[in-house]
Amino acid sequence: MFKKVLLWAICLVFLCLFSTLQGFAQEDKIVQAAIEAVKAQVRLPGGIEVKFIEKKESPIPGFYSVKLVLMAPDREIPMIVYVDAGGEKVILGSLIVKGENLTRKEAGEPKPRKIDFGQLELDKSPFKGPAGAKVTVVEFSNFQCPYCLASWKKMRELLEKYPQDIKYVFKHFPLQSQGKSFELSEMVAATQEVSNEAFWAVHDFFFSDEGQSLVSVEKESMKQKIEEILKEKGYDVKAFQTALETGKGKRRIDEDMGVGKKIPVMGTPTTIVNGDFVSGPILEKAVEKYLGK
Repeated sequence: MFKKVLLWAICLVFLCLFSTLQGFAQEDKIVQAAIEAVKAQVRLPGGIEVKFIEKKESPIPGFYSVKLVLMAPDREIPMIVYVDAGGEKVILGSLIVKGENLTRKEAGEPKPRKIDFGQLELDKSPFKGPAGAKVTVVEFSNFQCPYCLASWKKMRELLEKYPQDIKYVFKHFPLQSQGKSFELSEMVAATQEVSNEAFWAVHDFFFSDEGQSLVSVEKESMKQKIEEILKEKGYDVKAFQTALETGKGKRRIDEDMGVGKKIPVMGTPTTIVNGDFVSGPILEKAVEKYLGK
């Protein structure tokens, strides 16, 4: 008797397991059909990841509603795809019932892509503002980018306006791993080995009108100008020279560019405000939104 009960119990377990696996396979088929349809029919820029969120019955009889998110570098864009139970028929587009766009309502609005501050290695970078600021702005920038210059001018105004509310973190991103832009970034990064204040003295010069006239001169001329600035401000010129000669400036650039490429940073300036990815120069209204102004 015991053996028969045990046999029936084993059969029941296998039956449940088979049904569950069959359900998973069917779900995978429907989800996969939705993802493949989006990749085949929607013109997606390179590097866009399609992420599955959920599957449920749709208002269309015999069809499921599959929610996906397109993971763009700066935004998460939700979309709904309708797939029949067999995973063979796919509908891309909006379902409108009595004048209401149910597809848009279910999908929701695009939102900035969230970036984990932990992956940005903020403790390695120069900063302005208090550590416990309400808003933290991380900017990937380079000194030969006119848009970066405009962004910094606006950021400087915000730091002066809200000195206790904003922390600004600078990340080097010269776009190329060689050339004058990289060389200048390497030299400015070497001043971080002197002090955080020494870095900002040099940073502020090269993001001034006078400094911008020198960002394309020969490497030696730029180096001499940095030494002149450090000497005038009373900073340790020898520490800068040693950091540059031993490759510490280059390592900092390589680290920042490595972090940026993982996000990925597609151009400069690229800004991250309280973890929200913002492509382009910083905007006063955007920062004040985070400040609750």
